[in-house]
Amino acid sequence: MRKTPTGLSFDSRDLMRSQCSHCTKVSVARELKVAGLQELIDEFYVKPDSLAIRYGMKFEAALEAELVTNLQDLVQAPQPQTLEATLELMKQGVPVIYQGVLKGGSGELEFSGRPDFLLRGDYRFEMGEQGLTAVSHGAWSGGYTAWDAKLSASPKPDYQIQVGLYADVLRTLGLEAKAEHGLILGSREFASFSADALIAQMVAKREVYQASVLAIVKQNPQNLADMGELVCVASTYCDMCEYPALCRHMRLETNHLQLVAGISKAQIEALRQLGVTTVRQLADLDGPTEKHSVEVIRRLALQARLQQKFFDTGVRSQVVSDPELLAELPKSNPGDLFFDLEGFTFFGEPGGLEYLWGWVDAEGEFFHHWADDRAGEERAYEAFMQTLLTNRKRYPESRVYHYAQYEKTALKKLAARTGKYEYEVMQLIENGVFVDLYRVVEKTLVISEERYSIKNLENFYEFDRSSDVKEAMGSMEFYDKYLSTLAEDEDAAEKLKRQVIAYNRDDCASTLALYKWLLDLT
Repeated sequence: MRKTPTGLSFDSRDLMRSQCSHCTKVSVARELKVAGLQELIDEFYVKPDSLAIRYGMKFEAALEAELVTNLQDLVQAPQPQTLEATLELMKQGVPVIYQGVLKGGSGELEFSGRPDFLLRGDYRFEMGEQGLTAVSHGAWSGGYTAWDAKLSASPKPDYQIQVGLYADVLRTLGLEAKAEHGLILGSREFASFSADALIAQMVAKREVYQASVLAIVKQNPQNLADMGELVCVASTYCDMCEYPALCRHMRLETNHLQLVAGISKAQIEALRQLGVTTVRQLADLDGPTEKHSVEVIRRLALQARLQQKFFDTGVRSQVVSDPELLAELPKSNPGDLFFDLEGFTFFGEPGGLEYLWGWVDAEGEFFHHWADDRAGEERAYEAFMQTLLTNRKRYPESRVYHYAQYEKTALKKLAARTGKYEYEVMQLIENGVFVDLYRVVEKTLVISEERYSIKNLENFYEFDRSSDVKEAMGSMEFYDKYLSTLAEDEDAAEKLKRQVIAYNRDDCASTLALYKWLLDLT
């Protein structure tokens, strides 16, 4: 969101994250110069950056380079990057324009954006031996289509809406070609759509967004107090936000209900209708709401009480909410394995890469297999399955313990991709050999933590990590650094590799420690 001489102007990111009223409110109030806001957001400003953003930019740059190689002077970028320079290239009939600028549109607020590619109406994108190219199909009757590169397996609605914004500007300017617009996906496949469909989908979302922006303008907030609550209601778009820590700060400042582990947006709204707006108030509640049962509210209230106690005293606590179900946890077996996978989403082929397979046995001995490519991944998968099946022959009652669904999902994916052990994986899963300790914890315990990650649970069984890598995304960051370092400095790359392996060893050992703690609670 930007204030221009003619009013407020929005971009595609503003519209994509408009489901979060907090993001819209802050961006509008910032441009309205609400007193005290700039000082607050300056304290929390962080330039949006993530592996997803970086790899998305690399994908886009690779496609641009391929086009330039294949089409040479048939591809141009406007110099400077302005609407006027972009229109000049379109007037000249340049077949492919990359990093152009579009402004305007049919909405009440001006849209400003930069489509990755503007394609002349008589051209079609194709994937050739040298990558992305464009080929002319017949005579040009005027106009361009808009295309965006997205490192994604599917043409998500938000991406379609983004292209719809560009198509709408082209139509408004009278520069729309009679051809489909679309997306170039991470699989290097094309997803194309009619302008009418894209624009209709976009307009529905834009109208809601514009109404919320204009409502804030009409309200004319003068200071922070006028803005009301500054807390996100949709965390989906936090990786696109310049102030990701602001919400956390405000939640703690206001003792917000979002701090309660597992609480939903609908439950927060139902509780607010009862006048319950804080963790402390929920902790004192004991009764149903109009939409939620006594059992649901009692569990949320118990969760709130444990968390509030921790906020007030620093004392952690847990309650076994379902002793009978916890008692059904399988007893220990000499053949048990405690399994953890590390995957890299941004591997250059669809489906990512399961690059590190680690497990500890019942005695805590660690085993692992590393993969840098599909062949290595398949070898690691086979090695794990051979170990598991051998264990099952020797110890028929043994189990494989893991935390959350990732491991089972990855095994099913690898079985389908390789065509190996498909039946065995299906049978093992159906027969309950894989035990998800997250589901056990979720159904049987209430803990004084805001999250139920294994890292949070480690506070209860006092597990000390030795690795420098602290989070799962951190392991992907380390693996990314390992890949970029490998060609230049093998010793430095090996050091990074050891750090990721140490992180995986910690996760496996922590899963074993969690299992033992749960057994002690039965």
